[in-house]
Amino acid sequence: MENGHQQTSAHLFGFPDEWFYQEQHGGLVSGGVRAFVPPDPSKLPDPVLKNHALFKRLLLSVRDLAHASSAATFMRQDIDFDEPYSRAELRRFMCYETTLIVSYARPFSQSNGELPALTYRSMGIKLSAFTRRLHEDLIQKRNQIFAHADPEAVLHSRPAVMKFRDASGRSFSVLNPPTFMEGTMLDRNQFEQASVLVSCLSLAVYEMANAMHPHFADQYPHWELDSNGQPVTVT
Repeated sequence: MENGHQQTSAHLFGFPDEWFYQEQHGGLVSGGVRAFVPPDPSKLPDPVLKNHALFKRLLLSVRDLAHASSAATFMRQDIDFDEPYSRAELRRFMCYETTLIVSYARPFSQSNGELPALTYRSMGIKLSAFTRRLHEDLIQKRNQIFAHADPEAVLHSRPAVMKFRDASGRSFSVLNPPTFMEGTMLDRNQFEQASVLVSCLSLAVYEMANAMHPHFADQYPHWELDSNGQPVTVT
């Protein structure tokens, strides 16, 4: 497949050292990879936790990141980054990738109206230099290629004009349009890194929204449940 530049790292998929972690729970040790240390929303200042506009942004972000996560799943199921594909298949993969990148970037974009753009800082998340570059690269791809078409970022051949003469000797021309690069902009490593980032952000968004909701609980429908999770009949 046609793709971007390769990441270099001793780890699988180019994951940096700081993404690997281990945690001990009782006598058990577990670990894995994560793009950033999960934040503790309880440590955020009250003005942040009571920001209703930010809360509503987080609620919308749940949908955006679910779309990004689904797109990543489709890419993982359908794409072998080492195999050649037809132009039609490459365009299908680009549709997945477009959804992945645009949906990831949407919470960080300023919308019309009262909702602020999401930032990692507002969530109490500190990104490493590696993760910051990954985030900025996804946002840049969104801005220059997927949500808009920057002619310097969209790779294509130069268009050409083919000149002819008809049987009577009159000249006419036909445009030969440019050929565009088809295929994902992310290579295998970049895709796997983006997938981890989406997963970590999805969890952080939910945890922060859950921490904020008591301040706005009376503004939303609610149900009384007993200790078994069954609805309580109010008399």
